[in-house]
Amino acid sequence: MEIIKEWFDFIQRGFPWSRKREAITEKDLKKLEPYIQRHNIPDIIKRLTEESQIKGGNFRFAIFGDTRGDYRVARDIILSIAENKPSFVLMTGDIVRRGRVEEYLAHHLRMAELIYPIPVIPVPGNHEEGPDRKYTAFLKIYQCDHFCFDFGSARFVGINNNSFWSFTREQLNFLEQHLKKSGVRYRYVVMHKPPEDLPVFVKTDEGRGVHHNTRKFYKIMRENGITEVFMGHVHGFVTKTIDGVRYTITAGGGARLENRLNTEHQIHHYLLYEVTPEKIHCERMEWKEGEWQRVSVKYM
Repeated sequence: MEIIKEWFDFIQRGFPWSRKREAITEKDLKKLEPYIQRHNIPDIIKRLTEESQIKGGNFRFAIFGDTRGDYRVARDIILSIAENKPSFVLMTGDIVRRGRVEEYLAHHLRMAELIYPIPVIPVPGNHEEGPDRKYTAFLKIYQCDHFCFDFGSARFVGINNNSFWSFTREQLNFLEQHLKKSGVRYRYVVMHKPPEDLPVFVKTDEGRGVHHNTRKFYKIMRENGITEVFMGHVHGFVTKTIDGVRYTITAGGGARLENRLNTEHQIHHYLLYEVTPEKIHCERMEWKEGEWQRVSVKYM
């Protein structure tokens, strides 16, 4: 019966190969080459490793997501982040609308250049899949769709969890391999889609997240003492601690806010973290009609 139920769910959601593919030309990809050296993730991680050795255990980082094509909100967010001088910025995906080269040039890279040399490190969302469904433009710029790096007393692990059957075994193995290593006090996970059965947002009939292997995912988070899991996809802000792990949806970067969320969760925002070996302080910076409001988020 369980197999029949899974196949029925698969058909309801639509066959992933049914959408028409369109190639991204080499001529278009060449337009991204001037940005690769400054923004590719492997080189960024090398620079951050060196910076971490200089700064020690105290540092600041920011995180937000789901900007899509709204450059106006994303610009105001990134300029506000720049004023706070974080060591780096994380993004929870859906940084463009359709994954095309022209969108990266007109919106995302235009935004990332405003804060350079502070690095912007995104995980891809489902919208970055692109017309060829291979994340081609994203990978051209960032050179990878997953990462792991330590900074100060914290470890940051990011994955691309947008495959139809995710969480995949490969993703879970990557998480477990890097999260179980010692040497840090705090552990953060960054991904785009939240588990559908995560009780922090309204569950919808059409689904707003990962459907398979969620129990295994929760087990890895719990057993490895994860500090916080950052997610996007559901446009707004929701946070809740479950079994000792904080799960936070930060997806208020400009995309239309999710009306299935309660009104208080429909917020354009970013999160700003102060991390020391002793404690973590988090503020939610809310963007309302061009003005910023600081809201302290109870953390530790």
